[in-house]
Amino acid sequence: MAYRFLTLALMWSLSFGSSAALPPDLELAIKRFIQKSPTVNGLRVETEFLESNLNIPACLGGSIEILAPTGARLWGRSTIQLRCAKAAWLINIPVNIHAYGDYVVASRYLPFGQKLEFGDIRTIEGDLTVLSDDVLRSPKAAYERVLGKSLQMGMPVGLNDLKESAVIKVGDPVRIQLTGQDFQVSGEGVAQTPGMIGDMVRVRLADGQVLQGKVLRPGIISVNME
Repeated sequence: MAYRFLTLALMWSLSFGSSAALPPDLELAIKRFIQKSPTVNGLRVETEFLESNLNIPACLGGSIEILAPTGARLWGRSTIQLRCAKAAWLINIPVNIHAYGDYVVASRYLPFGQKLEFGDIRTIEGDLTVLSDDVLRSPKAAYERVLGKSLQMGMPVGLNDLKESAVIKVGDPVRIQLTGQDFQVSGEGVAQTPGMIGDMVRVRLADGQVLQGKVLRPGIISVNME
């Protein structure tokens, strides 16, 4: 059985009954072990032990190691393991890890398509472990982007809720890539509608003709003539 050992040696020579809770010094050592995890680095952490009655065997002549299973994420409901190599036992300790930090929420009702600006959002402190992993920790990442869905006041703002703001605006000069069955040419035009990358926009050519094409990148429109 392979484990990634994050060990803290604890000399333990007492045997605890089947209804005994974790001794205070062992409980403290587990909390310190969790606090050192990169997953909660820099956050305020509270550890909730989910079982009050635990059977901790003796580890006579040895030391108890605190560890986490390989690949385990110490976040939310997790498992900490105690191991005594001398006595060849391993015990799972179920815990609920609460990590508190700042995250971004809507300051008011924000409709779909809203371009986020100062005053639309704010930061509050809360338990990050009950939020989605993409929740924004700083408002800076949200400014000048638009919402892909509406948000009620106080709702968290996630990275997946946002889209890039328009990279082409009405009146912008654009280069058009015209593609047909056996040809590809380029030309110049003026955007008639705004769009983000991947959007379809209308473009007016110098001769007055209006075409519709897809935004490839800022200033570049692809028009399929097939």
